[in-house]
Amino acid sequence: MSTTPSPLPSPERAIIGFFLYVASIFTFIIYLLWAYLPNNWFENIGITYYPHKYWSIAIAILVVTLLIGIVLVNCLVNSLSVPSLDSMKLIQDRHTRKKMNVKNLNTDAIPPVCDLDLSFVNQVLYSSDIK
Repeated sequence: MSTTPSPLPSPERAIIGFFLYVASIFTFIIYLLWAYLPNNWFENIGITYYPHKYWSIAIAILVVTLLIGIVLVNCLVNSLSVPSLDSMKLIQDRHTRKKMNVKNLNTDAIPPVCDLDLSFVNQVLYSSDIK
């Protein structure tokens, strides 16, 4: 039996996921009620301690700002991890798969996955006579 964690669905994950889904909807409904209902309504039902309405706007702005910041930081980290456009690593690196000469393949079979040679790509893209 493998000891590595598996991303496959399991009953425990389903239960936790359902609980988090229901809890997030319930929390969002409570937040909307707190943000939109007037203060005297809360006092009429016996709730006397609740945060100021200022925080309903502040929390919303904080969440939106965090989401935009996460997207921007993710884009920045991704752009910094890519080599520059004049780097040879964009042409070949340790993950490059060379084309193998396999002569006994069935002609109807899909050829093995490989990277295209740069000269072939340039010929197809920029040459007027394609062979």
